[in-house]
This record gives sequence, C-alpha cells and structure tokens, in this order.
Amino acid sequence: MNLQQTTEICERVCRVEGRTFSADLARGWHDLLSGVDYEVALRASSLALQDHNIHQVQPKHVRAKMVDAVAELNAALAGQNPEDIWKAEPAPVCKAHNLPIIKCQDCTDVLVHQVGHLRGDRLHEWAVAHLYRADSLVEA
Repeated sequence: MNLQQTTEICERVCRVEGRTFSADLARGWHDLLSGVDYEVALRASSLALQDHNIHQVQPKHVRAKMVDAVAELNAALAGQNPEDIWKAEPAPVCKAHNLPIIKCQDCTDVLVHQVGHLRGDRLHEWAVAHLYRADSLVEA
C-alpha cells in the first residue's frame, strides 16, 4: 500500500470518528501498515470502525481485523457468503472442570504436555476417552 492509499484510509477513519486528520498522522499510519494490501486494509478498517469495542481506531486495530478482512475478500472472490465458509462445531467440554476445552488451562496443559507424543486422530481419541464430557461431543 502506498502513502496515498494509507492517507485515504486514515482520512476516512478520521472523518467517520470525527477526528482531526493530519499528514503526520497519515505518515504514522503508513509506517505501521507498511506492506499491507490496500483492499485488505480498507476492509479491515471498516471492520474496526464497526466494532463497538474499539472506541478510536488505530493501525493496531486495522492489523487485528486483517484475518477477517482477508476471509471476507476471499469469500467475495469465490462468490460465497463469508458466514457460510466456516461453521465451527462447539468446543468439547472437559469432564474435570466442566469448561469448554479451549478455556480450561489445566486440561489444555494435559493435552499439550502429557499427551504431546500423540498426533491427529490418536490425540483426539485419547481426549474423547479421558478428557471430554461425552454429552459435549458432536457426532460426525
């Protein structure tokens, strides 16, 4: 992305948020967003502006939204609805702590450290037998 493109994005963010734009601000944004594709940065800035948890969009917010922006742009190129691309199954719940496995540090540590020698299906089979609550599993 060149400086003019970064300036356009920075001006747009400032205009939407009611902030004062300056050339120095645009140069700062350009330094922090160098190497980012213009279309990705533009979409990511829109996503950041739409995020109610972000009160003042900064380059770090644009960078944080880039994964979602790339997914949306790729879906648009493929003629797909981005929400249809990835439908994650619910995370299994651990037996010991009754937490989603992705939120249970103790059980995650067991998976990573104690059973680190297992891979793929074998690791999953072990976790089904030893860690996951049976009623939390999605059947294939």
